[in-house]
Amino acid sequence: MKPLSGLRVVDLADEKGELCGRLLADLGAEVIRLEPPEGALSRTLPPFTPGGEASLYFAVRNAGKRGAVANLETEEGRERLHELLEGADLLVESTQPGTLARLGIDAESLREGHPGLIVTSITDFGQDGPYAGYQGTNMVGVAMGGMLHRAGIAEKPPVMIPGHLAYDVAGIAGALGSLLAFFKRLQTGRGQHVDVSAVDATAGLTDWSLPNYSLNPALGHRAGAGIYTLYRCADGFIRMIVLVPKHWRALMEWVGHPEELADPKYDQFINRLMEMDTIVPVLEGFFADKKKTEVAVEAQRRGIPATPLLRPGEVLDNEHTRGRGTFRTLPVAPGVEASVASGFLTVDGERAGPEAGPPELGELGDGGWARSKAREQIEALLSRAAAPPADGHPLRGLRVLDCGVGAVGVEAGRFFAEYGADVIKIESSDAPDFIRVIMSSYMTPSFLSSSRSKRSFGVDLGTEKGRALVHRLVREADLFIENNGTGTTAKLGLGPDALRELNPRIVSFSSQSVGSYGPWKNWIGYGPNTHPVSGLQHLWNYPEDEESPAGSTAVHPDHLVGRLGALSALAGLIHRERAGQGSHHDAAQFETPIGLMADLLAMESLEPGSVRPVGNASSCGAPWSCLPCEGDDEWCVVTVRSDAEWQQLKKAIGDPEWATDPSLDSAEGRIAARERIDEGLSVWTRAREPRVVMETLQEVGVPAGIVAHPGHHMSDPQLVHRGYPKLVVQPDFEALMLEGPSFLGSDLPEVIVEPAPMLGEHTRQIASQILGLSDAETQALIDEGVIEDPPTEFKIL
Repeated sequence: MKPLSGLRVVDLADEKGELCGRLLADLGAEVIRLEPPEGALSRTLPPFTPGGEASLYFAVRNAGKRGAVANLETEEGRERLHELLEGADLLVESTQPGTLARLGIDAESLREGHPGLIVTSITDFGQDGPYAGYQGTNMVGVAMGGMLHRAGIAEKPPVMIPGHLAYDVAGIAGALGSLLAFFKRLQTGRGQHVDVSAVDATAGLTDWSLPNYSLNPALGHRAGAGIYTLYRCADGFIRMIVLVPKHWRALMEWVGHPEELADPKYDQFINRLMEMDTIVPVLEGFFADKKKTEVAVEAQRRGIPATPLLRPGEVLDNEHTRGRGTFRTLPVAPGVEASVASGFLTVDGERAGPEAGPPELGELGDGGWARSKAREQIEALLSRAAAPPADGHPLRGLRVLDCGVGAVGVEAGRFFAEYGADVIKIESSDAPDFIRVIMSSYMTPSFLSSSRSKRSFGVDLGTEKGRALVHRLVREADLFIENNGTGTTAKLGLGPDALRELNPRIVSFSSQSVGSYGPWKNWIGYGPNTHPVSGLQHLWNYPEDEESPAGSTAVHPDHLVGRLGALSALAGLIHRERAGQGSHHDAAQFETPIGLMADLLAMESLEPGSVRPVGNASSCGAPWSCLPCEGDDEWCVVTVRSDAEWQQLKKAIGDPEWATDPSLDSAEGRIAARERIDEGLSVWTRAREPRVVMETLQEVGVPAGIVAHPGHHMSDPQLVHRGYPKLVVQPDFEALMLEGPSFLGSDLPEVIVEPAPMLGEHTRQIASQILGLSDAETQALIDEGVIEDPPTEFKIL
């Protein structure tokens, strides 16, 4: 099932945000990629097919789209654009702010001729503000978004995540913002301008850094894998995350209760954390003669979260990715086929992903849009009488049941709460969200961030009466969200089929670590467990340290999977408007990093062994570096894409003697001399604060940025200008700063930011207002332990 069938998108996005149109196409939209006659810039970006004939960057981000050409610098080209927009719902573009205005086709001008059009602009920093004119690259976006600071080891510079995270995350944010704007168009009849910043979108992935820094303004140094320990086995590594006592006890039983680890103090996570120098050698001794996948399989059989660290070739070919159909063979160039990630999502059991390769340049000729029954249904929706929400929030009137834990499900639920939905968190003191209780209290900054503006219904799903109450809530709900272990909700009568029996119109979203089907479907884990099994851990490293994995302590991709869940669920709600029925949406968390590295993995399929860690280097240019600055662990990034930018860089830093070597005037010469250039540049950057470096180089048009941490984000001029840091007064914590949205809309109100609920804070209210229970009936259920008020003291489980 393709929930966005009938939706039409003109896609001008080039390099940044191209995943926006790809995702909309994956979900069924008809997407026409409009390129200049000479082809898009992204057709020239690495990695390339082995013969150099085609860009895999372009291929995987444009698979499934159709192709047309128009020179927008000419009147004829602009007429072609308007011709396509006559039948379109969305336009996606990624030009530097002001570019389209110069041509008379900026968002405001376009909507005069096409009043229902949604125009989504994806840029590095946003449409206005002090950085709007800055030059950006993906590395600048990752750095300024805060995802570089914690990556790598303390003895070396922060290390880039493989792929093009900032630009792809901006594409995901663009798709989500576009559908939200379209959902509002169904209510108002009006289009609008959606403004996506790659930096804002990336900042939202940084593990609740703003609220936690607000409470405790301290910065930890990079620690590689950190608390998410990697253990060496006979043929590589596993990641085993042992946070709770039952996992530790299962591990000790497996390894035979070694005397060195017999002290009862090891039952507590904090004590184990302080004694890792003792624990790791003992466990690695036990694993020394065992293969990594066999260790992970046995650990999972015993209920211990463990995953093997796979190299790219092993990701492409293992029993689980084969069993799930994680990859499919697609053409990536004329006569060239590769293994391409088959999609981030499934809908009603069918993979939502590309079914064709990328478009040939101008393949449509003068052709246009296809006609279909789905399109007729969309047009019928658009012709309805307007019924705008009273306060402007497009999701008012929707009810969401949030059974999420950690980050994935609750982040999806947060999106709906921000735009007006009534989001009810289903929880109990006997089975709380672990992020709520990780600090041995019923509120943490992380929980506050992801569960802001929600209500809490305290109910024991282990009881028949508790399940019956939630089943009644399902009948009144529009969306159900969960990311528990595979089969958990089904056992409670809340699986996809049971939900649809209770409410045929309900949309649901589920996410599990390695998916709800496939040989490893019952594996459990946290966000960092996906790093090894997806290949991310192996590639997130310095090239000289390939046998000593570095990586990051980030829980990525948890936050991003939550956004993908919100995107897919919103597509399901749009489909419900069109078709009158609900749908089930699913994302395997480990497939998100696979999808974000799809071009690299396609290259590996064409040329086995070719994809290895590259650290901060890029074949897009040199220098492409993370450099030390004045201050404690302060860094900046500098990226040079062209010979002209190199000349500007030299002038900005005073034309030092080392930079006058003529061989450095060409990209080939600079790439060959990366280390020498970094050494010379570091002399200059070490004497300056990162903001000074950034401002000095941006003034002459060189893409550079701060390697930001939450201390920077709290007061960053551009983030503040866009209203990204959000203040909330939370009981027990007073005032904390929270992360804001990754996009703004000309017809979208401010996001709703209210305190997170105490556990069971709204139990009585929901029992009365939705379930229709009397006060006496509610009290009897509380006395029986079926539902609960907020606990008066913390319960140790």
